[in-house]
Formats: sequence, structure tokens, C-alpha cells
Amino acid sequence: MIQVLLVDDERPALEELSYLLKSYEDIRILGTYTDPMVALTKLHKTKVDVVFLDISMPEMDGLRLAREIMKLPHPPLIVFATAFDEHALQAFDIHAIDYILKPLSEVRFDRTIQRIHDQLDNRSHQALSIKELISSTLQPRYDKLPVWKNDRIYLISKSDILFCTTNDNETRIFVKNEEYMVLETLSELELQLHEKNFFRCHRSFLINLDAIEEIIPWFNTTYAVKLLNYEEHIPISRRNTKTFKGLINMK
Repeated sequence: MIQVLLVDDERPALEELSYLLKSYEDIRILGTYTDPMVALTKLHKTKVDVVFLDISMPEMDGLRLAREIMKLPHPPLIVFATAFDEHALQAFDIHAIDYILKPLSEVRFDRTIQRIHDQLDNRSHQALSIKELISSTLQPRYDKLPVWKNDRIYLISKSDILFCTTNDNETRIFVKNEEYMVLETLSELELQLHEKNFFRCHRSFLINLDAIEEIIPWFNTTYAVKLLNYEEHIPISRRNTKTFKGLINMK
């Protein structure tokens, strides 16, 4: 069974893709996502064979998301499904296996599915090629993050961060009893910390899932969390509650 994930900020486009894919008996749709970062979280937790991506999305475009996907230890195949043809060269530079234009044609879509089968049949060879590509192009990952406090720059371990928050265009990081400032936006930190088990639980908060000490039922079937060495409760937005519960295996 071929496991696929669909990412597009427009729900009708996801429904069209789902409709086409459901006619193939050997394809299983693991999830459809309008939020690229939520999709990326799923990809870090779940083995996926193919990701269908839109390119024009507000929070993170498909090309940027594809580059993040390619950093995974075993990246899935990438197919771009978009209304614009001007990004085709960039898409294939990222090693996408196909680039299909909306509105989707069933005949053209059949060719995409055949290409997916061909690529998966040669997966062992392809996986080696992708691994070599990543090893040769990516810089070694540095596990420290530069932060500011009292006009001084400190280096902190990413795993020591409890949470990050933004307020009045300032991004702050909390580490145990210390508070620091950073120049990055919360969205940029979300990308940097993704592999360290951080989750964007609210538009204003990015939390370390490993630092959760207690989960508190909140109003309207939502939740808040208490983190180690921090007394205040941090909210989980209604929009992110389902994803949060899935990440911590909560029924």
C-alpha cells in the first residue's frame, strides 16, 4: 500500500486530489493538510511514501516545505500539484518526481501515478541517491541557539528550551528560570526546532513537548499545559488541539 499525504491551503483542491487518488486501490491517504507546518510535524512522526504539494501557500510555500521534507532521514517522493507553471525548474531542482498543473486531468494524473510506481520500485537505489545528495549539500547541524539578554549574546542548547513566545513583535525564549530575546520570528524558530520535538500549540506559543508536566482541560474542549519549572499555563488553540492530542498519543 502506498501511503500519501496531501498539502494545499485550499480545501477544494485537497478534495479534488483525494477524489482522484481514491480510485487507485493501492493508495492510502494518511492525511490532508491546509497548514504546511502541521503536515511537517506529521512527516516527522509517520512513514510516508509520497507527498502531494501545492506551491502557493501563505505561511510557507511548497518549495520551502519540500526543502524541509528533503532533510528527513528517509524523505518521501514529492509531487507538486499547482496552478502555476513558472516554478517547474525549481521543483525539479528539489528532486520532485512530477509537476502537474491544475485543473487536474485524469489522463495526466494516471501518468503521475505510474511514475510514482516506477520510482517506488527502484526505491532502494533512489534512497541512496537522496541520502548522498543531502550529505553533500547540507551543512552540519549546530545544536546551540544564539540568544540575547542585557546586550550580551549567549548560546543555549535547543533541547533546554521550554517554550518560545511572541508579543508586540518581539520573540522571547524561556529556559528554566531565564528569559532571552531572539531576532528570529516564531515561524523561523518553528523550523529550526522542529526536529527537537517542538510544537506550535498556538499562534503565539511554540512549546517543547518533552517539557510538558501537566495537561489541564480548558474551556470549549481545549487544553492548556504546564511546563517544567514554569508556573503559568500555556494554551493549546482549538485549531491545534486534535494535532496535539495525536502527537502525545492522547485519546
